[in-house]
Amino acid sequence: MLNLIDPSIELTSVFIQSNRIVLESIHMSYCQQIFHEFTSEITQYMLPKPPVIVEETAQFISESLTKMQKRKELVLVIKKKENGEFLGCCGFHSKETPTTPEFGIWIKKDAHGNKYGREAIKILRHWAIENIDFDYAIYPVDKANIASRKIAESLGGMVIKERKVKTMRGSYLDEVVYKIPKTDS
Repeated sequence: MLNLIDPSIELTSVFIQSNRIVLESIHMSYCQQIFHEFTSEITQYMLPKPPVIVEETAQFISESLTKMQKRKELVLVIKKKENGEFLGCCGFHSKETPTTPEFGIWIKKDAHGNKYGREAIKILRHWAIENIDFDYAIYPVDKANIASRKIAESLGGMVIKERKVKTMRGSYLDEVVYKIPKTDS
């Protein structure tokens, strides 16, 4: 479970913003956009595989909401602040232990190269520091995913582990796991 500092926080209604983007708790109204944008190209360096039918995306959202109600994770959609355009999703997940939650992120293909991912993880980390009791975060990423590795490194991340991980597609990721400190280095 995520150790919330204020137990009255509802993870299903989180809203975080920066100059360019807004993060808000995932909900079913984003089902079609996530289904359309979570493609095989986007998941190349990820554990999940893209959904075949929209009902798989709806199931993911439903499961995310249940886990959020149980305080096991926070899953957010990323949108442009200026016009509400959907950009992707990010999350903070209690995987191995509550004291070392895991960041995750993906940005839709036509929004790549704008550093939205870096900005999203940066403001999510800031929110987490203020609202969740944890020692540090982890950020697993395939070695070949240079853009995602730059996100971790921009936050002072240091590689603490390397591993091979089987994906839902049956392929393997050559992962490095970054330790992301609670403060900037």
